[in-house]
This record gives sequence, C-alpha cells and structure tokens, in this order.
Amino acid sequence: MEGASRNSLAAARAELDRVTSIPPGAAPDAGIAAARRLAEDLSAVAALVGAEPALRRALTDPGAPAEARTALARRLLSGKVGEPALAVVSVAVSGRWSQPTDLRRALEELSIEATLAEAELADALDDVEDELFRFSRILGQNPQLALALTNPAAPAQAKFALIERLLAGRAHPVTVRLAQQATVDRQYGDIERQLEHFSRIAAARRGRVVAVARTAIPLDADQVERLRAAVSRYFGRQIPLQIDLDPSVLGGVQIRVGDEVVDGTVLRRL
Repeated sequence: MEGASRNSLAAARAELDRVTSIPPGAAPDAGIAAARRLAEDLSAVAALVGAEPALRRALTDPGAPAEARTALARRLLSGKVGEPALAVVSVAVSGRWSQPTDLRRALEELSIEATLAEAELADALDDVEDELFRFSRILGQNPQLALALTNPAAPAQAKFALIERLLAGRAHPVTVRLAQQATVDRQYGDIERQLEHFSRIAAARRGRVVAVARTAIPLDADQVERLRAAVSRYFGRQIPLQIDLDPSVLGGVQIRVGDEVVDGTVLRRL
C-alpha cells in the first residue's frame, strides 16, 4: 500500500485496538467472544466490498466528504454487523485510499488483527505466531499437502476439514481458523506466504520483530537459548527466535531479522 492507504489503515487499526481493549480488572472472556465476532464481521464486510465495485468506489471516493462515506457505510451495515465493526469500518472509510481495492485489503488485514486480538486476550498470541510459522514450513516441505490446500477445484469446506484434521488438538483454535482462512485468501501468494504474513502480523501486534534462524538440523533447547541470547545482544533488545529447518544450508546457521541477514552457513562458504 502507498502512503495514504498506509495512514488510513493505521488509523483503522488504532480504532480496532480501542474496541478490543479490556478495562483493567475485567474478565477477558467477554472480550474474547467480542473479538471473534468482530473478526467475522470485518471479514464479511471485506467480502462485500470486494464483490461490489460500485460500493468500493463510493466508499473510497476522494471527492465525497468523509462524513458522507461514513454515513453510507453505517446505513448499509447497521443491524448486519456489530457496533465494534461499524466503528472500525467508519474510521476506515473516512480515510483516503490510494486505490479503491486497498480498502478491501485493509479490511481483510483488520479481520486478521481482530482474530489475533482474540489470541492476545487468551494469552496465546506467542503460541499462535509460532504455530503459524511452523505450519507454513511444514507445507513448504510437503508440496502435495500444500497443493491439496490450494487446489482451486477443491471445495473450501473440504480444505477446512483437512486443516481441522491436521491441526485440531495440536494447535490453538485461532491458529486453526487462520490456517483455514489462508486456504481461501490468496492476497499474499501461496498458502505458505499467507501463513508467514499472518505470523508477521502477530509479531507486529507486540511491536517487535522476529529473528528466523535457518539450520540444517534441529537445535536442542540449550542451543536455541544461546542463539536467542546472542541475537538479542547483537540488536540490543529482546528478539524472539523462530527455527526454520532447511537441509539445503548443509550446516551452520543463517539469521534473518527483517531485511538484515547474518549468514554463517556451510552453503554460503561453499
């Protein structure tokens, strides 16, 4: 997204954080249920905006006053989605968008953020982020499984059922739902990239980056902890570490933090 769209997404994300926040001392259960409903509502609105080009243009028309765009959104959606979703959508459509399709993309991303807010309220965001990353790597190593989950001829419900069989009882329910969504949402490419994108959004919710270590063989707990400590010392702050098993590196380790790469693999030396 270009500058105007990024700014509008940031404003809508701030509103999403407001409506999903829990007052101090309040029980998180109600907030978890509300975040789940919000994610479903935002996903439905994104689908509507994506399917109706005329509506998409009307909601992003830079020549129309922000108040008129907001009023249109509320008139169409009142009674169909909850007030939290209306609040987030109202802020979104009041912003400026570089392209009309950016609004749909933003609403889809906000739906993911709401789902991750549910995990955050359940104190499971770390687990979900790690599970998404690990599942993306499993799919990368199993092309036939990835193909089964991305085959356009296969019904969505069949893909959802396969995800359920693979992950139920082994991953958090939020991870299962996001993996199911990744089978039908191809905004960021194949399913592995989609899952990686979801994992990065989860990391961003904590306002931090993630270090990814590529190694040829599994590391034991002590090695992982020493590697995590070394990375955190290098960057001067605590940085979570994800391990990506990749036999092609032959040996050693490659560390990637954002765009910065420290490559100590045997493959690079060869």
